[in-house]
Amino acid sequence: MNDNEESKEGLMKEDLKKKIKHNLKQEIKEKIKEELIEEIYQELLAEENELTEEISSQVSAKMVTSQTEILEHSKSKKVPVKDLESDETLTISVKAILKIASHALKHAHSNIPREKWVEVIGILAGKEFDYGPKLHIEDVYPMGHGTAIHVGIKNYNNYDRVYKEIKKNKQFICGWYHSHPSYGTWMSEEDISTQARYQKLWENSVALVIDPYQIDGTSIGFEIFRADLKTNKWFRIPFTVEGALDVKMLPEILDFMHPIIEGKAAYLEYDED
Repeated sequence: MNDNEESKEGLMKEDLKKKIKHNLKQEIKEKIKEELIEEIYQELLAEENELTEEISSQVSAKMVTSQTEILEHSKSKKVPVKDLESDETLTISVKAILKIASHALKHAHSNIPREKWVEVIGILAGKEFDYGPKLHIEDVYPMGHGTAIHVGIKNYNNYDRVYKEIKKNKQFICGWYHSHPSYGTWMSEEDISTQARYQKLWENSVALVIDPYQIDGTSIGFEIFRADLKTNKWFRIPFTVEGALDVKMLPEILDFMHPIIEGKAAYLEYDED
């Protein structure tokens, strides 16, 4: 082998070493990159899980305490109620009572964890007469439900649908209802603003509040109110039930209806159509 051949062979060996070294470096880099990426991924995953757990615990804690905290807040804003100083009465149909009670229980049933109970809201539809009880609440329209004790109609397109249906049935909007699952039938300062909107539509509009857990065979579980918007005071309005309804049987009737309501065979909210 002459000097040229030895020189070429030496260069080839050097090139081979460089290639091997380069490839080895690349492999090491790729390996390190993979390990770093995996490490970063695992750290991010751990942080995400930790954050998720923290959020979940906070949400759970909030859900557990929300009803009691908000309830205490609302109790401090309860408005004293007086009986209406007149002989005014109104009537309400059995159908309306069953729809309101079943709507309230649908989102605050004993099968649902208490911390997940929410209020419901809906519209009262009625007819007005010139004799006897002037107002008859004939039907109700379940509109929606909300977190804890804060509830409102979220989609006002549904309100328009209800309005057209009420007119079609030759009724008119005579008020609204909402539920207080397990904490009584009272009206708050916040409810005044809602009531004001209805009394601007019709000055004699009423507000019905139901506590379905007062329906125990001795109580019908709801009261009906109207507000004096000048003094921001609530007045209780006496009512009678039109139709055959045995209060003793009401809890059993609602228990019977519950599976049907959960199965969405009757009394859907307009958001559920």
